[in-house]
Amino acid sequence: MISSDLTRDIKVSVKTAIGQLNYILKQVNNEQEAGNILLQFKAVQAILTKTTFELLDETYRKAMAEKISSAFQNCPGNCGNEENINRLRMLFPDFSLDEVPQKLQEAQQLEQELMQFLSQKRLDIPHPHD
Repeated sequence: MISSDLTRDIKVSVKTAIGQLNYILKQVNNEQEAGNILLQFKAVQAILTKTTFELLDETYRKAMAEKISSAFQNCPGNCGNEENINRLRMLFPDFSLDEVPQKLQEAQQLEQELMQFLSQKRLDIPHPHD
């Protein structure tokens, strides 16, 4: 779930980008405004990039932290993924935003394997928010 602060920030960013795009639409036929139009395009790109990274950071990093934490806490020490779990745990703070979606998939795969291991060994399967 996206936090209310981030939701508000996203709405402000989108409204700002829309305003800049509307300016571009109104001025696109005016050759004298070409420099300003270019600046507005750059501003729209920058605000959308910034907003995208904020959303990625909020959602993916939070989800990934939860998956890594859950796997780390629930691996009984012989689940077969200790090395991968520890690697993700140690590297997590250094992941770039571009790496986070792929690393989240890795963490989800580890979680699935851990749940399968626990089920096969007839051990308690933890709830994600315990």
